[in-house]
Amino acid sequence: MSSYQYVKEWRHNTKQKLVEALGSCCQICTYNKCNRVLELHHIDSDEKDFHMSQMNRQSWDKIKIEASKCILLCANCHREVH
Repeated sequence: MSSYQYVKEWRHNTKQKLVEALGSCCQICTYNKCNRVLELHHIDSDEKDFHMSQMNRQSWDKIKIEASKCILLCANCHREVH
């Protein structure tokens, strides 16, 4: 398996675990049809230690801590919040 494929699979599996841990649906509109549409939104951006897009550079413990500062939103609701 190439390193690209490994990282892609790792990100997919990690996101799946995070989505499940955060309720598996958008916290505003309850959308839950496609996990690719669900995104993590930091409740307070001042407390952000890293962007979730950089999670492959972090340990699972750090990812869980960072995810605890987030809520799950669908892409549409996330855009409206910002």
